[in-house]
Amino acid sequence: MKERASDIVFRTIKENIISGKWVSGTKIMSETQLASELNVSRISVREAIEKLAALNILSKKQGGGTYVNDLQPSIYFNSLIPMLTLDRDNYMEILEFRLIFETQSMGLCVKRCTDDKIEELEECYHRMVKYEQDEERFTDEDLKFHMLIVEGANNSILKKVSEVLGEILRYHQKKLYKELGPGGGIKEHKMMLEAIKNRDEELATIYMRRHIERTIEDIKNTRID
Repeated sequence: MKERASDIVFRTIKENIISGKWVSGTKIMSETQLASELNVSRISVREAIEKLAALNILSKKQGGGTYVNDLQPSIYFNSLIPMLTLDRDNYMEILEFRLIFETQSMGLCVKRCTDDKIEELEECYHRMVKYEQDEERFTDEDLKFHMLIVEGANNSILKKVSEVLGEILRYHQKKLYKELGPGGGIKEHKMMLEAIKNRDEELATIYMRRHIERTIEDIKNTRID
């Protein structure tokens, strides 16, 4: 299938930024110049620039041109969002990813998280217990608990990946709740919380790994449609 003109412009601008040709603060070519250089219409250029601006990669200044933003490492994950449309039925693959991702995040969280973050985790855990019989609220708090751990790791890229996967994970958390119930999860989250409070990195990491491994084993024995 032939590549759309706006996609060519989008890819070219992104490559210029990633390669370092256009650094943060650079005023990029005008729409007319880009259209001429890439042999596309100004409409195609404008469409690509609008998309990059929406992703916070470029900023348009009224009457002053378009500039490359001061990019943090996590900004590059914005362009991955359209590609991360994982099949909702591939839960095993998502859990295998989480086994690596969340176990490592846990280790960083124990070392880096603030006392305020630990307090948030404790409050979240108590809400999980409170909403044990409420599928929607329990699922929200369960997912939030895991998100708070990633936030506690204090790494912008880990946080962005977690945000990108958030809605997919929430969908599957609800499926898991329906099939397996909240009991095992509540007990395991309590153990993780206590290890974090004690700043025991090794134990907290072990509990996270066991939590996800147990879930994987349960899914193998329970069909989740």
